[in-house]
Amino acid sequence: MSTNYYAFGPFPGGEESGEGLHVGQNASVHRFLLRAHPDLGLTSFAAWKEFLFRPDVTIRAESGYAVSAQEMGMTIVERTDARGWPRKARFGIRGATRPGEIVDAEGYELYDGEFF
Repeated sequence: MSTNYYAFGPFPGGEESGEGLHVGQNASVHRFLLRAHPDLGLTSFAAWKEFLFRPDVTIRAESGYAVSAQEMGMTIVERTDARGWPRKARFGIRGATRPGEIVDAEGYELYDGEFF
């Protein structure tokens, strides 16, 4: 099971009337996968963190509930599940080898493309 998160505010894709700017996806056994948006400079966890903590940004889960920037940050950095089991890397031991896959300097995984 997974949950997608979206950001809203005065930036392309963040319109309240739309779906929101895709932040990424949390899945039960995998680490959080951030959505890369190169046109907005969002190609690393550091860039996302700075962006999400802006006062004009709100975050919502796909089901509609609000998420604070602090909660979103903690969700992104979680490395174990509720039972204490390690979460798996999305790109596995091969690393980022396919088009659109990015691993930033801190080891966070991002994908520059539509999630499926």
